[in-house]
Amino acid sequence: MNLYKFRLLFTIFLVFGYAFGAEELDFNTLEILAKKIDDDKNGYLTPGAIVTKGDEIGAKSTKDIDSMIRSISGAYTQVDEANGGISVNIRSQTGFGRVNTMIDGVTQTYFGSSSDQSAGVHSFATNIGTSAYGALIDQNFLAGLEVKKGTFSGANFGTAGSVDFRTIGVDDIVRSGKNFGFLGKYSYGSNKIGPSYMGSFAGKYEFKNGFKFGTLFGYSGKKIEQNYKTGNGDEKQLINKDMLISHPKNTLLKTEFADEKNMVILLHRSYDNHLAKREISSNSYQLNYNFLHNDFINLNLITSYQKTDQDFDKGASLGWFVLDKEGMMESQNKAFSFDINNIAKFNILNNLYYEAKFGMSFLDNDYQRITNDKDWKTFTTEFGLIPEGRQKIYSYYLSSNFTNNKFSLDANLNLQKFKLSGQKGECSRDNYLCYPKEAGNLTLKDTNFNYSLLASLNLDTLFSPFLSYTKATRPLNVQEFFTSGAYDTNINTNLKPESAKTFQVGFNSFMHGLLADDDTFGLKIIYYKTDVDNYIFDRYLVLGGAFFARDNAKAKFEGFEVETSYDVGYFYTNLSYSYQKALKLPISDSQKIAGHLGMGGGVTQFSELPRSYATLDIGTRLFDKRLTFGSSIKYTGRAKRVDPRTDFNANPPYFSAEPKTENLPNIPTIIDLYAIYESNDNLRVKFEVQNLTDKNYMDALYTLNSNESQIGQNNITLFDNKARGRSFIASIVYKF
Repeated sequence: MNLYKFRLLFTIFLVFGYAFGAEELDFNTLEILAKKIDDDKNGYLTPGAIVTKGDEIGAKSTKDIDSMIRSISGAYTQVDEANGGISVNIRSQTGFGRVNTMIDGVTQTYFGSSSDQSAGVHSFATNIGTSAYGALIDQNFLAGLEVKKGTFSGANFGTAGSVDFRTIGVDDIVRSGKNFGFLGKYSYGSNKIGPSYMGSFAGKYEFKNGFKFGTLFGYSGKKIEQNYKTGNGDEKQLINKDMLISHPKNTLLKTEFADEKNMVILLHRSYDNHLAKREISSNSYQLNYNFLHNDFINLNLITSYQKTDQDFDKGASLGWFVLDKEGMMESQNKAFSFDINNIAKFNILNNLYYEAKFGMSFLDNDYQRITNDKDWKTFTTEFGLIPEGRQKIYSYYLSSNFTNNKFSLDANLNLQKFKLSGQKGECSRDNYLCYPKEAGNLTLKDTNFNYSLLASLNLDTLFSPFLSYTKATRPLNVQEFFTSGAYDTNINTNLKPESAKTFQVGFNSFMHGLLADDDTFGLKIIYYKTDVDNYIFDRYLVLGGAFFARDNAKAKFEGFEVETSYDVGYFYTNLSYSYQKALKLPISDSQKIAGHLGMGGGVTQFSELPRSYATLDIGTRLFDKRLTFGSSIKYTGRAKRVDPRTDFNANPPYFSAEPKTENLPNIPTIIDLYAIYESNDNLRVKFEVQNLTDKNYMDALYTLNSNESQIGQNNITLFDNKARGRSFIASIVYKF
């Protein structure tokens, strides 16, 4: 039935377009006749819950990626210092399939699995190792990002939304009219920050026949430690501070070719780090191709191969199992993907245009546990920290856009098929969630139809309302299906995919000359409500053996978001504000009990956003904009964690844990100050003070907020996972 609907709708749109369109079009009349709009303002021109960032996250920023994303309304990050990657949270949802995290348009598949932070073998003073989804990216290579919330187009979507990090290209380094360029960055800070550095060289040349060639190479690295001083002047207490020293090394290589109709980009990106008693090594290879023939043939292809290895050290501890020799455990992920589509444009009637993007995508995502030890080879689903299995996702999509002078309608249709295959362990007879009971290979298949509709009216530059409705179902992933979350082989073979329905209403404003001839003003206000069916969480059960069962339930979210900006040259301000409620959110077990693993075996993150949060960036530019003084002010409302203690429900038909939440101590308003001096177009120097008033506080959505270390004597909870105190940072950016 789903396939029939998709084919019918596709045929209607296609016939409709071809019936009314016969000539190539000039779409220049649809472009905005105004000043060039940079990436930081594009979100105000785009209907829907979309936020874009350029220099604010790229060349002009010295803040870490977590801080930059947390300054976006409706977006946040899950901070796990042992993960190595960036884990994005959109509207209290996080994880693979919920938030589609991309780099240069390619979905990332990394699950960072860390060693336990143990005070000794079989010591109960242990923070259990974690395994969570994220993206391996260095902020020094970032040129911008785009966040989509509660909607999608094409094949790239999650039930909550998506984020796409864009890396620097040749034109970001080589100035117009030049053939060679260099971009260098260096920063160093107090309180265990830095150094951070990057150097990128690029060159390009245009031949007389119009053929263009360009290439770029960049190298970056940094060091950051977690045993910093908190706001009260004390050093943060860690079980093993050396485990959490992060010093990634990264490379970026791009080669670009273009002529009148063709464009090719070849990309290689590498990431190497030693963190949490494992060596992380990742390599990504990517090909982008575009063939633009006319308004009816605009062919696009993105294909990628990613390989990531996590090789655990001798002495690493995985769920209290100590690796006593080299090569005992390696986690490997290989992912191949492609996305191919064609964009056609038609003139249906006078001032009514239709654009159709039809394509398909494929992801082959394979996780393996590699070991040279015969005992470890017998593990199947018993060890939840390292996923093993294979996932294949096929998507067929049609994205349609109807536009006239005042009205726009986006209709995005997606038919998605997925297949999971892997090794299933033996289930106990009492486990009614698992069938068959015997160990062996297991394959699961499913097909889902997804759609996203967005209507907008361009009534005025100060008021362009929009309305959207989206239904998105995400495929089950390997980790949540084939692992129990602990070291028992029981799993839930009846687990169902999550499906989210999101309603959004809001408006955009963008205007030049609001209060002065050369100013710009932008505003976006959104209300949303999301209902999730079959929301996946884990719970502690005793069914012929204790295990953390993946289960399905309902979840509901609603909220209100504001993004606004004003810039008049000598003065600027940017404000983001979010207010949200998790009306219904099942909470996964978060505490190791009586010898059983906790935090869902390290694979479940508490994701409920603070009730409200805001970031205000305000400043002034002096001396022909060469000198800038500014401040970033961050407000966080009531925030929670999962209570590290756990009560139990002994009522039939099963014995289960009952996790509860606990409010964090009030988070104070954090003030950062910065000064920027640009002597010319080549040199930029920045001085920054973060946490100016040296506040002593515990930040929201840090993994260690709810772990074993937060339980003190007499079963009293602690709040000592403190954030970084006052820190000074100096940075320099040089470009020629």
